[in-house]
Amino acid sequence: MNGFNRFLLVLIGILGLVSVGLLVLGVYDVPRLSPLIEQWQDQQWYSYTILSLGGFLAFVLVILLFTGLLSRSKGQRLLIQTGDGNITISKQTIERTALESIRGINGVRSPRVNADIHSKKETIALEVDCSVFGQEGLPTIGKDIQERAKNAVESLLELPVTKTRVRISDTKTKTSERVV
Repeated sequence: MNGFNRFLLVLIGILGLVSVGLLVLGVYDVPRLSPLIEQWQDQQWYSYTILSLGGFLAFVLVILLFTGLLSRSKGQRLLIQTGDGNITISKQTIERTALESIRGINGVRSPRVNADIHSKKETIALEVDCSVFGQEGLPTIGKDIQERAKNAVESLLELPVTKTRVRISDTKTKTSERVV
């Protein structure tokens, strides 16, 4: 959850609690507070304040409702719709295929693959993190990793891999090179 969403939820929570608190205090008799609230209720600004808070909360809640209904989370599986039905392929299958394709590269240690699935566009983006031990020509190794992972996933899914990011760290010299 990003910072704006957190701020929005905190603001809604505070305004909602203040509104509910004022409404509850208006219903129940609380010593020393009830006369004060009754004086407030007689003021013109009180009803405008309650209406403004209610209108603002209703507006924000409608936005949150439509955001929740219309937004889609990133899928954990790829859904391919065909004329005969749906085909579902798990994220783990895609990542394992890419991982197996790069395991045979000499010097590559502890590879990790993350697949970013876009089911509506039917595309995949891959991100590969690995370490290389005692090898020269990191850009060449990175391009080889890109080609192998991309070709393996594309041949498995028969869908395009739009982006393949490779992050290599050389364990011998502690350098890191990123190939996009």
